[in-house]
Amino acid sequence: MDRLFFTEDEKTLFERILSEGLGQDSGFMWWPVRFAVARSLQIDEDPGERFKVPPSRLRASELHLRQVTGAGQRADPVSTGPADPDYDDAIMLLLTVKHGVDVFADQDRYIDLLQRHARRGLEIIGSSWAPGRSFHDWLLDELYQGAAPIDADDAEGAFVVGWPSIARGLDQIGVGADPVGEPVLGPRLTRYPLVLGGVEDFERLRKRLGDLAFAIGLASGGLVLSREQGERRVVLDVPRPSATWRNVPWASVRAELTGVTRGLAVSPGVDILNTPFVFDLAEAPHLFVAGATGSGKSVCLNALMLSLLMSRETPELVIIDPKGVDYTDYDGCVRLREGKVVTDMGDAVGLLKRLAQEMDQRQNELREFGARNIAEAMAAGSAMRRIVVVIDELADFLMGKTGAEEPLVRLAQKARAVGIHLILATQRPEAATFPGLLRSNIPSRIALTVQKATDSRIILDEAGAENLLMRGDMLVKLVGREPVRVHGAQVTSQDIRSAVAVANAQ
Repeated sequence: MDRLFFTEDEKTLFERILSEGLGQDSGFMWWPVRFAVARSLQIDEDPGERFKVPPSRLRASELHLRQVTGAGQRADPVSTGPADPDYDDAIMLLLTVKHGVDVFADQDRYIDLLQRHARRGLEIIGSSWAPGRSFHDWLLDELYQGAAPIDADDAEGAFVVGWPSIARGLDQIGVGADPVGEPVLGPRLTRYPLVLGGVEDFERLRKRLGDLAFAIGLASGGLVLSREQGERRVVLDVPRPSATWRNVPWASVRAELTGVTRGLAVSPGVDILNTPFVFDLAEAPHLFVAGATGSGKSVCLNALMLSLLMSRETPELVIIDPKGVDYTDYDGCVRLREGKVVTDMGDAVGLLKRLAQEMDQRQNELREFGARNIAEAMAAGSAMRRIVVVIDELADFLMGKTGAEEPLVRLAQKARAVGIHLILATQRPEAATFPGLLRSNIPSRIALTVQKATDSRIILDEAGAENLLMRGDMLVKLVGREPVRVHGAQVTSQDIRSAVAVANAQ
């Protein structure tokens, strides 16, 4: 088979790149695939199983090898026009060197690797090319400037937007401020401690952050202003070009979780200054996660689930994935109810109804132990374990008219005390897919990059997520607390397989 296959979401991304990115409504879909392969080849790790050929039911587009690499195309010896480029041998050589396997002698392996690099690269494009950003700038940052990474310790090169530019921008919007100490370099942002000229400057600066971003050359915004202890002290967080970002490997977050004694300690990543952000899901007590396609939602969910596999209380996991492709690495984990990810919506609704019945039984058990919650019951000798239900693509699940909303609402309303917690995720944060009864009972939220400020308000009850930087950049708003900017940890298939292996061995 000499064809590559792609999903509906990937086909939609092709069309976006051609129309919005390249301004070519009649362009060819293999152009984005070539960009994707080039980007994926920059990554040291091999593309995992989830990037292989998608299942037949999810295939929405296919391209022949001849279209993608130009295989077999040669110039017509009689023609006076330019030759059609044939990159096939060059790409085979790149894959042979990178993977240490002679794909010249193994066509199936060649197609398999090309398929995986194409799909992984498309995922990276979707997560790093933010809405409204110039695609040509993305190419410059990711394929050219990113080809020779800037030393993160080289402050002069990494800050890009220095204090002189910021000072000029502040002057243009009528805000007086002076730097206090040296800038602090985080994984993606540079933090500038400032002292304002007057108290009134804070409100003026807060309202005109967009104007300041434009003045210093950040057309997509992304500036964050927050107060700091001290008279007229604030900090201004300025995003850097993606070529200067430092990745956050899961291993660095995992080390912070090791030995944590709180009930359900989880971490989606690190804060602005690269400190792992850890919170107790049991205190959340439920969580809503939303973000546009490519914002990093699935990676965020993976980080939360890997955290739970490390938890001191080792909860039972229920993973519901209507798409059936993103979480296959968890199949066979002993912490999963029934030992597998649930992909059939009918089975999922039945499972939720059984959990609602189990919730009622657990409430009876609490009364038997004279306990107010699961923690007190466990301390008194109850064998109950916490259960965490993770549902991806909530919109598809609820809009399928499967009867899922009623048990979900019951669990959201009453399950906290008996140790059943919900993590619900969607790409479409709309009122119809996050109804009022769920909203009122799920106060803790994570917003990744969204298209519009209205989407951000549905998730967080306030704007801000529309200015995030994609690729796992998020705002975490826990109940009773202000939103915290967090950069998501990178979770690979190997990280998941290792965590599952450890959980199974315990």
